[in-house]
Amino acid sequence: MPTTLFFALLTLTEPLKFGTNVSLTTPDNAVNQVQCILHNMDMPFELQSLPWLRARREVKLDRLDGYFTTHLTSEMSQYGKLSSPIYLENWYWFTHPDSVNKDPKKLRYGVVHGSYQANWFKTQNITSLVEVNSLEEIVNVLHHHRVDKVLLDLDDFNNAADHLGIDASAYPRSFYRYVPLGVFAANKLINSHPSFLEKFDETIPQCAPAPFYLSQGEQVQILNTLLEPIKALISQPIIIDAVAQSNHIKLTNKALKLADELWIKEVKTHQHDLAKNMLFTDASLYLKQWQRQFKGIITEIIVTDKQGKNVAISKITSDYWQGDENKFSLVYQQSLVYRFDSVEYDASTHHFQVQLSLPIKNAKGDHIGVIILGVDVEKALHSFNNNALN
Repeated sequence: MPTTLFFALLTLTEPLKFGTNVSLTTPDNAVNQVQCILHNMDMPFELQSLPWLRARREVKLDRLDGYFTTHLTSEMSQYGKLSSPIYLENWYWFTHPDSVNKDPKKLRYGVVHGSYQANWFKTQNITSLVEVNSLEEIVNVLHHHRVDKVLLDLDDFNNAADHLGIDASAYPRSFYRYVPLGVFAANKLINSHPSFLEKFDETIPQCAPAPFYLSQGEQVQILNTLLEPIKALISQPIIIDAVAQSNHIKLTNKALKLADELWIKEVKTHQHDLAKNMLFTDASLYLKQWQRQFKGIITEIIVTDKQGKNVAISKITSDYWQGDENKFSLVYQQSLVYRFDSVEYDASTHHFQVQLSLPIKNAKGDHIGVIILGVDVEKALHSFNNNALN
C-alpha cells in the first residue's frame, strides 16, 4: 500500500510541508516519486507526521492544501482536484479457502482502518467488517479465518504474506480493478497557484517508476479468451491477402517517413483522409465486425505488413508506421508467439489498456506482418471474475 502523504503550502518563500502516516524512514516508491517531482519543479518541501483521516478533515477546514497518494472520492470532490496518476494499485479479492462457497450475504470482510478500501466499503454500504490497523494484521486475520474476504493490492498481499510466513497461493484470488492514485490539491492551493497541478502533471513522466506490466496469471487469463480467436482471425484469407498485397508495395525509408508524417499531420488537424480511406477497406471493416463480439474488451486492432505499415485498422490510429515500436519489432521475425506491452492509463476515459501483439504468418509459416490489439485490461479480467463484487 503506497504511503499516504499530506502537504500544506504556506507562501512562495516557504517550503511545502508534507506529512506521512508511516515512519519517515520507511522506504516508499510513491514518496520517492513525489519527492522527485517536486525537486524537478524546484519546490522545496519538508515532511511531518500527520494521519490520513485528519488530513481530509484539515482540508475541509481550509487548513491544509492537499494530500497524496489517493483517489478522488465523492466526499472530497468539492474540496479540490486530483492530479494525473503517480502510482497504480492492483486490487484483488482474496478469500479464505473455507469460505469459497459461503453464502455471499453471510461473508465477513476485513479492512485496514482509514484505507482506500475502507472508504470503498462505505460507498458500497458493506457493514459486515472487521477493521484492523495494519496491512500485515489484515492478512493475518484472513489467515486465521476471522474474516472470509479482503480487498487488497496484489503486491501488498503477497509481500505481507511472505513477511508473515504465510503461503499466499493458498488463498483464492480474483481481480477487481486498478486504482490510479495521485496528488489531491485543495481548492486553496489551486486558487493560490493555478498552475500547480498542470506543472505537477507535466513533471510526472520525468520521475515515473518502471512500466507496469500484467502479472503472468493475468496474461494467462486474457490469453485463455483471446488467443485462439486472434489466431483464427489472422488466418482468414481477407487478412492474409491484404497483408500480402501491402508487402508487394515496398516503400523506401524516405517514402515511409513522409507517409507517416502526412498521416500524423492529418490526424492532428482532424482531416483523416489517409486514415479514413484505410478505415473503410474490406479488411478494416472485417476487423471492426470481428471486434464487436468482445463487447469493449478489445478497443482497437491494427494489422501491419512486414515493414510495419498499417494494412487494416478498426479505428483511426495516431500514426501510420508501427515498425519503429516494440509492439512490432519485438514480434516480427522473432520467436515470440505473443507479446504484451506495458499497461497504460488513459486519463480521458479512466481506462487501463494493454497492447497485445502476435506475428502474422502465411501458409508456409513465414512471417509477413503483425497484428496489434488494444485490450481493456479491467474488462478482460472482470470477465473471469464474476464472483467478485461489482
